[in-house]
Amino acid sequence: MENKTGQYFKYAMGEIFLVVIGILIALNINNWNEDRKLNIEEISILKDIHTDLKASAEEIKRNMDYNTDTALRARKIINHLTNDLPYSSELDSAFGKISYWSSPYLTFSAYEALKNKGLDIIKDDQLKKDIVNMYESEFAYLSQDYDRSEWVLAQSVVYPITNKHIRRDLNSVAMAVPNDFESLKTNNEFINMLHTIVRFREGGIDRYKLTQHKLDNLISAIDKALK
Repeated sequence: MENKTGQYFKYAMGEIFLVVIGILIALNINNWNEDRKLNIEEISILKDIHTDLKASAEEIKRNMDYNTDTALRARKIINHLTNDLPYSSELDSAFGKISYWSSPYLTFSAYEALKNKGLDIIKDDQLKKDIVNMYESEFAYLSQDYDRSEWVLAQSVVYPITNKHIRRDLNSVAMAVPNDFESLKTNNEFINMLHTIVRFREGGIDRYKLTQHKLDNLISAIDKALK
């Protein structure tokens, strides 16, 4: 009886051991599957962010090119006015674009999806920090602070002054002529407005360049993470 009891006990312990091992294996498989799902989800969201960032990079370049052009045109008018140069038809487009600038329309959809899923889905802490900084700081500044300052300048200063001194072409919104070009040469209010436009525009371009540099580095970092 003692021998049989000992055998039954060993058999029972063996069964328990096998059950425990089975449970641990199942748990490990489950954890592995969960980790695999998270990895797939991380790769998917990084690919989406990568695509959006490249689209935003193209938008930033387009903004910089357009705003650089408008700043140069404003400088051309300043040069003619301050150096007492005669009016030229090439200034028609410069006067037409005095109140124009390019607003940044950046893509936030993938980043919003990341926030909904949880930022911790991205394992690399530095990469996660750089992505958050790009959207919450760099993009936020361009699309809110900088663009808002341009709108305020346009509505409070540029529109009231240009409406008094410039006549727009009915056939082209990008063309305009001054009502009295010669009088503008001694109009300090008009010249000061041009200087303010150039200062705002070129300051914005400098910020665009800084963001573009950071954006290029972030896109490269995501490329490495995906590889």
